[in-house]
Amino acid sequence: MKIKRSSKYTLKFITKKKRLLLEQMFDLYKVYLQRTIDLIWEEKVPVKKYISSKEINWMDNVGGQYKQIIYRHACAIVKSIKSKKGKKSKPEVKNLTISLDRRIVNVEFSNRAQAFDRWIRISLPFILEGKKRERIEIFIPLKEHKHSLKFKDWRLCKTIRLNKDFVYLTFEKEKPPVKQEGKVIGIDQGYKNLITTSEGQFIGKGFNRIYEKIARKKQGSKAFKRALVERNNEINRLINKELDLSDVKTIKIEDLKYLKKGIKGRFRKEFNNKFQRWTYRQVMTKLERKAEQEAVQLFRVQPAFTSLTCPMCLFRHKDNRKSDKFLCLNCGYENHSDVVGAINIARQEPIVPVAHKQILEDRNKCP
Repeated sequence: MKIKRSSKYTLKFITKKKRLLLEQMFDLYKVYLQRTIDLIWEEKVPVKKYISSKEINWMDNVGGQYKQIIYRHACAIVKSIKSKKGKKSKPEVKNLTISLDRRIVNVEFSNRAQAFDRWIRISLPFILEGKKRERIEIFIPLKEHKHSLKFKDWRLCKTIRLNKDFVYLTFEKEKPPVKQEGKVIGIDQGYKNLITTSEGQFIGKGFNRIYEKIARKKQGSKAFKRALVERNNEINRLINKELDLSDVKTIKIEDLKYLKKGIKGRFRKEFNNKFQRWTYRQVMTKLERKAEQEAVQLFRVQPAFTSLTCPMCLFRHKDNRKSDKFLCLNCGYENHSDVVGAINIARQEPIVPVAHKQILEDRNKCP
């Protein structure tokens, strides 16, 4: 098993001439990609695992390798749309990111005397007719940065992704064996506090302010999109900086996949707008990646009643919790409700698949 990570490099160092050639490449790729999608959607072209360049006769003056890349890209888009439930409409190509392999690109290191750290040599799709048919090549300069330097000792993968502003390089290394010694901790995800551990550590205290900031923006606006990026970056920063897994062997976390299902009408419209900006999936993804890299096992557990059950006497009642405060009506145990939830999460067995309907029923069973 291998761990894979990507790093983003800016294309701001390329010359105007190279920029123009890249834009022409994207325009040509976009035209043929949309044409191929149309043909597949109308079932005039079949979806195959492999198709020869000679069969792709609806693209002119494009190299065979690009023809196959465009065809596979179109097949993936159409299959993705048709696999979804509900009414399906033909996909339209808008924001374009292209995946290219070593047949088309090559990543080369610069020597120390040069101003840049890497160069990407790309063969463009244009074929020049003349005495000799040839492909245009351009060299794109890249500079390393704080994030990319983390992968200095990792192996570079064969495929890159490219859009008009950035290039994404993917690195990989062998996955380390999971730890056999260390602590088992529970993690409670919350709306007000990003995550709380069973050891009483709060990471991202008052994170709801970021959700409220997003809710104030007009959905779809540039300010709204910037706020979403800020939220995701802050989640990554907090977990990277503050969650120490050096002496942890296992993490247990609530499975909140269906948390937002069936909440319509349960809360005020104003709160629902803020609540929809809470992205537990982003937190889960970051925790999974951090755990994988640090050889820590991560398990999901049932979310029901974790903050309503006393971790001392196991007495469960909805009145045990009042907002952020937990006070057991049976034994008098007192703590923050998120810490109580995390302690109970740490004690649970890993989850077995449970139907969505059952999870919603369990949510309302507590006396």
